[in-house]
Amino acid sequence: MLQPRPGGATAVPAITAKDVLDLYALRAGLGALLIRRVAMLGPENLAAATAALAEVRAAARDKDHARPREVDLWFQDALARTADLPQAAGTFERLTARLHMFVTVLDMDYSQAFDTITNEDTAVYDALRNADGNEAARLWRVKIERCVRYMIAQLPEDDVAPHLWMSLAGRPRLH
Repeated sequence: MLQPRPGGATAVPAITAKDVLDLYALRAGLGALLIRRVAMLGPENLAAATAALAEVRAAARDKDHARPREVDLWFQDALARTADLPQAAGTFERLTARLHMFVTVLDMDYSQAFDTITNEDTAVYDALRNADGNEAARLWRVKIERCVRYMIAQLPEDDVAPHLWMSLAGRPRLH
């Protein structure tokens, strides 16, 4: 994740809007695939996601300002592992590591998003508990699009073409 520099040094990369869109386009598509698979496996396989969602809710209840992003990503990775698709889950978790780096470099603050994160994760979980893969994937996409907008707003300049997100991830279905 670090950029090599002459003389063997490394540097933290500058993050552009295109980097954010590229990363989230991958997470949107791969996450939807994994979520649909989790729905196919049935609610009896949601133990790891249930535990992770409990942590999301605990962080929100405790107003623990340091934890919203970590527990949300833990929930997402738990869903990926639940899908029982090792290659896809491994790739998703590597994308999560890259996202952690973006969040750290941008020094992003999610303390005002407790309710939003909790509500979005709960909605995805509830759709999975009801074995509704299409609804869970739609809710996932809504969540990802909010994340994209928030992260891009943290960048010092918006160098992205207005329609790049739709060309990368496609137009969402509203219902």
